[in-house]
Amino acid sequence: MFDEYLKTFICAAECGSFSKAAETLFLSPNAVKKRINQLEESTGLSLFERNIKGIKLTDAGKSFYNDSKTFVQNYNNSVERAKNIQKSSSDIVKIGIMDTFADEFMTAKWFSVHETPRNVKTGMVFFGTSNENMNTMLKSIGNDIDLAVDICDEKLAKKFGIKAVKISEAKICCAVPINHRLANKEEITPDDLCGEKIAILKSGRTELWDELINDIKTDFYGIELFEIEKYSIKTFNRCENENRIMIVTEHGGKSYPFYKRIPLSKNYTIPFGIYTSSDVSEKILSFIEKIKKDTPKN
Repeated sequence: MFDEYLKTFICAAECGSFSKAAETLFLSPNAVKKRINQLEESTGLSLFERNIKGIKLTDAGKSFYNDSKTFVQNYNNSVERAKNIQKSSSDIVKIGIMDTFADEFMTAKWFSVHETPRNVKTGMVFFGTSNENMNTMLKSIGNDIDLAVDICDEKLAKKFGIKAVKISEAKICCAVPINHRLANKEEITPDDLCGEKIAILKSGRTELWDELINDIKTDFYGIELFEIEKYSIKTFNRCENENRIMIVTEHGGKSYPFYKRIPLSKNYTIPFGIYTSSDVSEKILSFIEKIKKDTPKN
């Protein structure tokens, strides 16, 4: 679907109120305000005049609103055309993926799955990297996508009425800037991290991720964890410039060239796998079995 921030902006403009937009989008008012603030920051535009009576589009906001409406309409038309074309391509397995954890798992470990058998083709559908984007991805299973790859949490699957299929245990690592004092270590110990300020993806993603955050806080003494909204080039740049370490899985973060992934001495892992619809087809089941067979178990 199109950018959630753009959707929120359009809704707020039409409602004339952040609170009414929040009700329409089933979000909290703070979430709506945060999205608008981030959109204004990223575009460099002041989109709304704010006062005690409510909100009003600025002149720049009116122009952006009109163009955004046109963009969304063109987007929806493009999606509809693509869906019509795709209906004749029933052998394509559409895979949802987020940039947070699964990038290397998809490109490296699944290459052979994409190549064999030849009559099964795969298509990647990239979602954003925030917790809200994950919810959107899971809701799309069985509709816009056939399956999704991420941390495998059965409780989360149950919440969305889908299935979770564990493939492996993903190791938890430190992404260390190449000029950091720990960059030459083969593994990171609790003593190594004492006094460090470390970035980690914010809690609330899944219960398993929240448990991992609590374990790290307990076992690694003298550290300060600061939670980040998402993994992105902007986040990696910021942490690298500040010489900060980031917590990642073995499957994520390798695409950024100025970081090295180093495993923790404490053997933290988290279940990693696939989400499918509850009435998964034989084609998808066969595809998953191929993945399970070709993926090394940790």
